Amino acid sequence: MVSVDVGVSLPENRLVAGGCSRPIRLSGHVDHVDVGTGEVRRAFTSAGEPGGVLHVRCNNRRESACPACSAVYKRDARRLVLAGLAGGKGVPETVTGHPAWFVTLTAPSFGPVHSRRQQGGKGGPVRACHPRRGLCPHGRPVGCHERHREDDSRLGSPLCADCYGYGRSVVWNALVPRLWKATRDGTESAVAATAGLTVAGLRRAARLSFVKVAEMQARGVVHLHVVIRVDGPFGPDSAPPAWAAGELVADALRGVLSAVAAPAPDPDALTLDTTTVADAGWAVRWGAQVDIRRIALEGPADVSRVSNYLAKYITKSAAAGGALDHPVRSLAALGRLTLPPHLRRLVETCWRLGHDPVFAVALDAALGRESGDIPRLVRWAHQAGFGGHWLSKSRAYSTTFTALRTVRRVWSRTIGAAMAGRAPVDAFGRPDGDPDTVILGAWTYAGRGLYAGDHGDDPPDGMSVPAAGSGSDVWLAGL
Repeated sequence: MVSVDVGVSLPENRLVAGGCSRPIRLSGHVDHVDVGTGEVRRAFTSAGEPGGVLHVRCNNRRESACPACSAVYKRDARRLVLAGLAGGKGVPETVTGHPAWFVTLTAPSFGPVHSRRQQGGKGGPVRACHPRRGLCPHGRPVGCHERHREDDSRLGSPLCADCYGYGRSVVWNALVPRLWKATRDGTESAVAATAGLTVAGLRRAARLSFVKVAEMQARGVVHLHVVIRVDGPFGPDSAPPAWAAGELVADALRGVLSAVAAPAPDPDALTLDTTTVADAGWAVRWGAQVDIRRIALEGPADVSRVSNYLAKYITKSAAAGGALDHPVRSLAALGRLTLPPHLRRLVETCWRLGHDPVFAVALDAALGRESGDIPRLVRWAHQAGFGGHWLSKSRAYSTTFTALRTVRRVWSRTIGAAMAGRAPVDAFGRPDGDPDTVILGAWTYAGRGLYAGDHGDDPPDGMSVPAAGSGSDVWLAGL
């Protein structure tokens, strides 16, 4: 895709991979196969590219890692959220009349932290951080009387690191996906019961669609921002039932949020048996600060104003996610990094608990997943234990990232062909996407960075290289 973002370029000043800061280098080719005759024609080979490799986007959502890819991700995320509220991208505009709520779910407290408190919301006078007196068991003040500035590096760090529940904090982060699933299932059951229906009956009358975004807070725990929408039984194309227009859904959700819990192994307990720990009172729950607001869209002006506000707010974490952009390979590597003491201790806690074999097995059991080669807390230590999706949605909420990227790929190929004075066709002269042509790609990872040796030769985490038969012409799109 042609981009105006400033990024890496070849010596002839040509942008590479849309200006990606750390493009991935692939070597290989794409073949087109005629379904009827079996004839194979070479459609593209990286041998003709500079250096014999094809550069593709890293697709990192973090602005600190790649500004160009983060900007594309944020635009796509905004379109995805807006489509579910205002229509478009395959979603009918009548969806603006469907009942919807904006929900903020927070984490519980694991100990007092430095915070900036403003009376009356943003713009109001700043209050004292924690106006308390006395000392904690470790001899440190239990309060803080400062009025912190916005750029104060202490924001989010605990008043006493030895009193702070680092173990429970990282375990809570790890169990957030499990807690959200329990919340989603519980809400569906509660709405069905309140409406006098069974769960199966509710699904025949209405559908609950959602989009959620995880936002990493300064204290190292995630909050969830969720849009919940009620549709008819066939999704956004069908009208919701009359009972959804009231506060039935919101009231049912409030009841679920106050009671839902997910059993978890307690890092502070002597036993790691999840049943015993749950009986002792440790279970992952939502924090006390829960906000549920009705989204009111009463006209075109409200649709534009409210939708843009929510999309901006719900996608703001695209540039966040903590000071660590990549997994920590060892404690020795962690020691070489310059990090705030609070973040460093969160990572060290993940490593300590992750390398306890009994605790690691108990955590996997609580998550309902099989143990992997790398303990889960160790794998996600750079995210303070959170290994869930930063943005996810139900299937019927709106469009998908894949659909948005496909449209962008087709547009890029069409514009490129038009600029070259030809129509976008495959190797057989047929229009792109013709069902009589099968696309086969064979690619090999050749490194990361603009040139060989820029960033080493290890494949990026989570990257899978398309194999032959995968239909991977997406790699040619320059996404």
